[in-house]
Amino acid sequence: MATTLRISRDAQYRSLILSNDAFKAETPSSSKNVRNVERIQLHDIRRQDTAQNLVPCIMDGLKSECRESPPLLLWNDRGLSLFDAVLDSPDYYPATREWSVLHNAVNRIAHSISSGDRVIELGAGNMKKTALILQALQAQKKHVQYFACDVDRSALRRGIRGLQAMFPVTSSDIKIQGLLGTYEDCAAWLKCNHSNSHTSLLWLGNSLANFSPQEASEYIRSFISSGSSMIIGLDGCQDQEEISRAYEGQCNQEFILNGLPHANQLLGTNVFNVNDWEYVGRWNSELWMHESLYAARKDLTLTVCGETFHFRKGETMRSIRSGKWPKMKVMEICRDAGGNVMDSWMSRDASYGNSLVFT
Repeated sequence: MATTLRISRDAQYRSLILSNDAFKAETPSSSKNVRNVERIQLHDIRRQDTAQNLVPCIMDGLKSECRESPPLLLWNDRGLSLFDAVLDSPDYYPATREWSVLHNAVNRIAHSISSGDRVIELGAGNMKKTALILQALQAQKKHVQYFACDVDRSALRRGIRGLQAMFPVTSSDIKIQGLLGTYEDCAAWLKCNHSNSHTSLLWLGNSLANFSPQEASEYIRSFISSGSSMIIGLDGCQDQEEISRAYEGQCNQEFILNGLPHANQLLGTNVFNVNDWEYVGRWNSELWMHESLYAARKDLTLTVCGETFHFRKGETMRSIRSGKWPKMKVMEICRDAGGNVMDSWMSRDASYGNSLVFT
């Protein structure tokens, strides 16, 4: 019975996610409508071009003892579209579970943000969850400046345009802008762009858990050292069969494999033939993380930027990890960062939650 109830509840929240029509592309029907389209304020905070940054990272990953590719390769425009398909997959429980937590706790989450705050969302994605929080802030009559931070310009503009349709500048207390850059770019930007108001950072979607626990602590420290607070969404599921279904399905495999042609595009040559690689998923019990990897289908010799790399059949190269950290692990990571978990909003089975972190 408990399993049936969970599936039913997940299906209910999935239908809420998919029914959000405010983010569908709109085509103005007249020149008058074109003139009335609100201007997007998009700040390019990148300290260097993405391609210039990623090519050295590709090389470093190939040279490392445990070979890996930069996770940022996954987040080009096509990758974001493929990830939307992952989010829509019935087996991808993190999306529905986080939506359920946000839906049930959104007013309490909004109460943790004060009127006048600067709200910055890291890895904003399609911003559907953001809209729910901003609606609650508006209902509480709070004036906030919202900044969406992401690495893909096209996706950032689409998401902001959707939010602008919901929160028009002429009638809303929510002011919306964009930051084009990585997490590191945002941390550096915060240090140079002090605000008289408090900064609340949103890091939803279990994105922080793409890093090892030690790296996650370092990221939290880099943000809260500027005096900001953070609301972090993290997945604590320990059911390895459920995790496997969520991360090793066809949609997720296509999403991960898209990182290879993106690498080719940046390198300017067809180094990684997608047909030479297959997706492999595995559980890393030491780090409490699921790992997605590329595995060579045959012995391969790759020439990248004048250097040669050999892969034996079956040898792997990691693409991305996803931590599954229960609440006690989250509190340990935050303590190591010099932060304190002041409040938490959890799912009923405590398998997913959002934590409010202060220094």
